[in-house]
Amino acid sequence: MAIKHLDVLKLLAAAGLVEAIDGDVKRCAHWARLGPEAAARESAQIGTEVIENVLLRWNCILQADPTEVGPLYVHKTALALAICLHRQGFVDAQLTDAAVAAIAALNAAVALNDTFHRRSADIEALLRSPAVMPARRPPLLKAHTAWRAGDVVGMQVADRHHAVHVLEVSQGAPIVEFYDIVQATPLAWEHLQGVIARGQQLNDGRHYLDRHALYGLQHQPDPAHQFRLLASGIAQGPDSTHLARHSGLYAVTDVFRMTRDLLP
Repeated sequence: MAIKHLDVLKLLAAAGLVEAIDGDVKRCAHWARLGPEAAARESAQIGTEVIENVLLRWNCILQADPTEVGPLYVHKTALALAICLHRQGFVDAQLTDAAVAAIAALNAAVALNDTFHRRSADIEALLRSPAVMPARRPPLLKAHTAWRAGDVVGMQVADRHHAVHVLEVSQGAPIVEFYDIVQATPLAWEHLQGVIARGQQLNDGRHYLDRHALYGLQHQPDPAHQFRLLASGIAQGPDSTHLARHSGLYAVTDVFRMTRDLLP
């Protein structure tokens, strides 16, 4: 009997990781398939967009330093990503190869149960089979977050590191403000002492207060290791008195759009 996507995900025995990856893939697929223009696009075009967005975040695991992320966690991540993407109709050849290698590595380490070992050939066959995009785009799940007001959070985008302060949580999304700092190595709370708020320069040449409702920032700790808690209970965020104010309280975005905006 052919194995199903959900069967493979259950065999990984990593419910939190799978939930995070599945939610991210569905979020990216939902937005890529939204609107009348999506109907005119080839599924391969949609898939390229979805895969690129998902990997902008999950490469924080796939390309992590081995001293920071254990190899078995990387293998489970690669396999879960490939399965969740395939379930939504998307395939990336390099990720599929990494997932197949992960099956062998997990078996060699006896990391999972006998059923996983026994069904390994079926799992590989599923990964190598043509992926079919479901007729309906996946729904967006209700917004929620485990992050709290007063958290100071490091954010990795490619090989650069940023930091935000969570001012409050509204309608399931942290409202965040950036510290005006970016560097090539992970930030620590000590690096942020005395750092002012980062503003947004508009067409009039002035720098304005720049705050965002960051949807999709759900789990703490973050299974993708893109976001890391640097401090908590910090009532006062970065000094923003040098920034002009405008009418909007904050801009609505999500972790994927924000990541793209911060790409070097």
